[in-house]
Amino acid sequence: MSCLPKSLHWGVAARAAVVIGLVAITGASATLWAASGEPGVVFTGVGLTVRNETVPPGGMLQIKVEITEPKPILKGRQGLKFSSASLGAVQGVAAFSPKGDVSGVAVIRNGNAQVTFRSPLSTFGTSIDYPILTIAVPVLATATPGQKVNLTLDPSIALWLDPVSNTYPVELKSGVLTVGGTLSVSNVLPGSGPVPAGATIRIRGVGFLPTSIVTVNGSIVTTKRYLSANEIQITLGTTTNMTGRRIRVINHKPVSETATYYSYQRTAALGVSTHLLMAQSHPIFARASRAQSFFRPVLSGSTFSGIALQNLRTTAVSVRLDLFSATNVLLASKTISLPANNRYTRDLAEIFPGVTPATGTILRVMAANPIQMLGLLGDDASGVVLPVEPAAAP
Repeated sequence: MSCLPKSLHWGVAARAAVVIGLVAITGASATLWAASGEPGVVFTGVGLTVRNETVPPGGMLQIKVEITEPKPILKGRQGLKFSSASLGAVQGVAAFSPKGDVSGVAVIRNGNAQVTFRSPLSTFGTSIDYPILTIAVPVLATATPGQKVNLTLDPSIALWLDPVSNTYPVELKSGVLTVGGTLSVSNVLPGSGPVPAGATIRIRGVGFLPTSIVTVNGSIVTTKRYLSANEIQITLGTTTNMTGRRIRVINHKPVSETATYYSYQRTAALGVSTHLLMAQSHPIFARASRAQSFFRPVLSGSTFSGIALQNLRTTAVSVRLDLFSATNVLLASKTISLPANNRYTRDLAEIFPGVTPATGTILRVMAANPIQMLGLLGDDASGVVLPVEPAAAP
């Protein structure tokens, strides 16, 4: 579903390569984990770790996957398990790269996340200043203090490729959530993009106190206004890009606690897809916004194409989707109003009922104002959804 060169496609051959790569990497990883502990042996692959977290009932768990040493990543896949009756539905998924080129899809089902991603500029993984992946999951108010939940990186579906598509060996270190404490950050608004000096930034969570200290890495907090135990408002001394910014709220009394959160713009879903795999998919958008893009749908066996759109603006945007035949005949059109801070994820068959978005057709997406766009290539048989980058021309 892409107009990019074949070398950048995630097509049928690429999906086969993923399966082969998974088998290879699973077999190699155990040996490398043992070898990396030997004196004098330097591990040259991708090392991933999940931080241990302590979150109170009613707070927000932000699972943070970090890379231990910078490595340029082209594309790959990683699984994460966090199943627990004490956790609610996933609220958001974000991936971070210095140039904002990483996109992906997280398929969430039954406390398991399978994340596929790609970074055309290979800047994904090249910075250790912030996690490469975060998943926000609420801890239910009914959770029992002291309970522990494993946050497990799954080696069976770990696949990380370097800029020339060679497979990195992988070391994985999982983490643990402990239900406890009183302090948690659940969201930051705005969570992305440049915020002018003096503009209000809202920090939401639980356990805030009038004496809470707030820090924002790379910027100076000039004012702090305590509204309630669930919200603090701050202003910064300089214009600050909030994407991936580390926010800390610190309480010194009655006990010493620190809550750390990495900001991103968490959008609301505009409806739910009737296609189960689409409904389970959380798109991860590259930073760039576009007014027009093209995609090439794929429909073969269990493989299908979808589209994801995201509006980070403060006002609604009108978006028109046109489906053309291979001979440039307009087959169907649909216009949607995408509300502010909303995202839209659908199988193309839902968007154009009665018209088959078959292989060889062309999808054009036009927005009245630039928005984020991402193609989706799903496979119901494997349960995998791959990200497909927009193309500037058909």
